[in-house]
Amino acid sequence: MSTFTEEERRGLATLVPMQGLPERALEGLIAQSERLAVPSGRVLFRRGDQQDFLLFLLAGSVDLADAQYQVRCVVAGTEAASFALDEASPFRVAAVATAPSVLAKVPRDALDVALTWGQAGDYVVSELSDSVVGAGDWMAGLLASPIFSMVAPAQLQALFSAFEPVAYAAGDVVLREGEEGDYFYVVQSGICEITRAGSSEVLAAPGPGECFGEDALISGARRNATITLRTDGVLRRLEKAAFRDLVEEPVLSRVLASDLAYLRQAGQELVLVDVRSEAEHAHDSFPGSINLPLRTLRERIGELPQGGTILTVCDGGRRSRLAAFVLLGAGYDVRVLERNEDRPPERTLREQVST
Repeated sequence: MSTFTEEERRGLATLVPMQGLPERALEGLIAQSERLAVPSGRVLFRRGDQQDFLLFLLAGSVDLADAQYQVRCVVAGTEAASFALDEASPFRVAAVATAPSVLAKVPRDALDVALTWGQAGDYVVSELSDSVVGAGDWMAGLLASPIFSMVAPAQLQALFSAFEPVAYAAGDVVLREGEEGDYFYVVQSGICEITRAGSSEVLAAPGPGECFGEDALISGARRNATITLRTDGVLRRLEKAAFRDLVEEPVLSRVLASDLAYLRQAGQELVLVDVRSEAEHAHDSFPGSINLPLRTLRERIGELPQGGTILTVCDGGRRSRLAAFVLLGAGYDVRVLERNEDRPPERTLREQVST
């Protein structure tokens, strides 16, 4: 994916829909958008196309033709170029580049989330921050994440309201390795340290806007590290049930094994990723799968193909859900592959995948 230049990034910030967005929300939106450089004469979209993106003109010029074949020219840098070339879905006009042009391809949902945050932000912050300076930063930090940007705009206030602020002093332990998971955390202020038994190294130092604690909530396993405050700070925490209802369930998409044949026949590129251990995979693999164990997934994410839809799979379901959550955070299109519950119990997921 081509990277926007600094000048183009500044130009995106001046577009009417993006004006006034918090910096981190804007950065998150840009990270999910695609830069398109097209030659003169390229058809950008046709009237009647139903697409999940909007196109904004950053350089060059584009002709827009409506159903009556009336043509309107949009030139970069003009007032008309401050808006999407066509905001309707399906598109009401056809668009053709009339000069070498640069466009920003912005996902509709991502823009909707960012605008909801930007335009409702003052209210949300005043209602939820308890007058703590900088409280809005943690919200913007969450929305800059590919995971939380997928939360429906209508659910944002419920999500933010469910976070409870907790003040900590330097040296306080937030959670201990081996404990059961009870909360998901996001840092509002201060710096934390993540350590693990048997190692003297600090594994990570999350700061404002960064989050942790989801692994134990999704997998049901005990905490795999200890997190301590390096400085005084305030954390926002989300109780396990609320995390499941407001984040995990809405965000994690699932595919039933019975749908695989249909998806393949429809030409959808699928990558089946077995997240069990190497030994489990070698002993009894899922047909057509590649092995990327959960314990090394974060370090080996770069080995995954960039195109297509990733389907995570394991025997019990917990590891595949956690793996999908990790991959969502890295920006992948990912689903959890599940067995059809209406099939006989002896009909295993592995057998369903092979049919």
